[in-house]
Amino acid sequence: MSSESPLSTGLESSAVAVAEAGAARAPIPSNEASRLLALQAYDIMDSGQEARYDDIALLASQICRTPMALISLINEDRQWFKSKIGLDGTETPRDLAICAHVILEPDNVFTVADARLDHRFSANPLVTGAPHIRFYAGAPLVSADGHALGALCVIDREPRHLPPDQKDALLALSRQVMALMEERRTSAALRGAMQALTRSEALFREAYENAPIGIALVSPEGEWLRVNQSLCDMLGYAADELTRTTFQAITHPEDLESDLLLVRRMLAREIRTYQMEKRYLHRTGHAVWALLSVSLVWDKLRPLYFISQIQDITERKNIERGKAEFLTMVSHELRTPVTALRGALGILAAGAAGELPPKAQALTALADRNADRLHRLVNDILDIEKIESGAFAYRRTDIDLNQLVTQAAVELRPYADQYHVKIEVRSDLPRAFLHADADRLMQVLANLISNAVKHSPSGGTIDVHVTRTDQSIRVNVTDRGDGIPEEFRRDIFEKFAQANWTATNRKGGSGLGLNISRAIIQHHGGVLAFETEVGVGSTFYFELPIL
Repeated sequence: MSSESPLSTGLESSAVAVAEAGAARAPIPSNEASRLLALQAYDIMDSGQEARYDDIALLASQICRTPMALISLINEDRQWFKSKIGLDGTETPRDLAICAHVILEPDNVFTVADARLDHRFSANPLVTGAPHIRFYAGAPLVSADGHALGALCVIDREPRHLPPDQKDALLALSRQVMALMEERRTSAALRGAMQALTRSEALFREAYENAPIGIALVSPEGEWLRVNQSLCDMLGYAADELTRTTFQAITHPEDLESDLLLVRRMLAREIRTYQMEKRYLHRTGHAVWALLSVSLVWDKLRPLYFISQIQDITERKNIERGKAEFLTMVSHELRTPVTALRGALGILAAGAAGELPPKAQALTALADRNADRLHRLVNDILDIEKIESGAFAYRRTDIDLNQLVTQAAVELRPYADQYHVKIEVRSDLPRAFLHADADRLMQVLANLISNAVKHSPSGGTIDVHVTRTDQSIRVNVTDRGDGIPEEFRRDIFEKFAQANWTATNRKGGSGLGLNISRAIIQHHGGVLAFETEVGVGSTFYFELPIL
């Protein structure tokens, strides 16, 4: 074909030729707008030559015994040839395209036995001139959503008919063209997704490596899978040294069981995340205090890895230790005069100085209550100092937690009666054996139950419930009070945090009881936590490993 044929001339001159010849233009499909969007989604117009498309066009030409075959795509103003056999040029105006008629009937093969005898095409320059089309058959290229995007067509210079077997073959080949186009679109989408993923991974890697806190991926068994530089700096290890060990190996022995209990609960899907303060062992041997926050990534039913965020809080702990040492010093200085004051007030109340007038008795009773409160505060501060220095004594024996809970409830009932609150105890277990310090657990139970009493409404009931999870015994202490405000929840176990909260609702308390209780439970390898809802109440609970 010469370079001046309508297949290679400009679109404007060809359109003028069509108009002058009076050739019929194909109607616009009713779904033209969505059809053009569908075609655009394949991003195939004006793409390069591809052998797979050429092979299909060649096969169509040979099966149908025609000298010419095209894979043609129709956009708003032209038909473009993805592949061509026996023809020059790459496109024609849409007005000239017989394939533009094919897309009007996406369910059928469009055939023209003799274009010279068909009024729609007899004046078409492609019929009256080169390439002298007589016979035409086109199978539509139909997308999965039903849009006809173009045609696989065969062309002859002699009039003829298309036998049924060739028609079926042409339809089958048109489906193969669409399969290639779908593959192209899917591959492009995958490439785009991979590029986006690569960019995202690069951003994550940069954030991960430059994060000011330690970040690590940890296997369900505890191996360090990946660690960032901040964690290496914090613990004194090179990355390859850490990834050859486990978190268990460099966790302080006193903190390990508490951490493992939370890990087991997370693997059992009892909790989604957890946070705790713990000590890691630096490569040189000294302890590094850290705030550990952990979440777990799952693959459906299989745990993949933990994401651990590890913040160095050693400096904060040192500051707290300085404050604690100051408070301890003050408390030691206060203990003797407070003891003497309580003794003197007791003697006065007993009438050693004669019977006091009613007003003096009231003032003495007020002084005695405040002296007693100051005495408890001094003892709490000294307990904190002993816990943090490691001097807090524990005497573990085999105990039945059921008996201990019942004893605590009995001893605290007179206190609850002052608030007109009932204490109810129930257990799901006939025996709840633990190897623990009974006195220290009694201290925890007394703190939790007395707190619940103070925050219960008059006439209310506190439920103390002993139950069991998969690997631990759990004690719940539930009140029906006002619940804990959101702003106090995060720091509820910190020193004096409870005092800040109770100061707003006049419930009293030093704010040290929960901090001491948490330390006692953690020393036993357990967890102390809470659930609360404003206006409904709170449940404080601890879990301890089963004997």
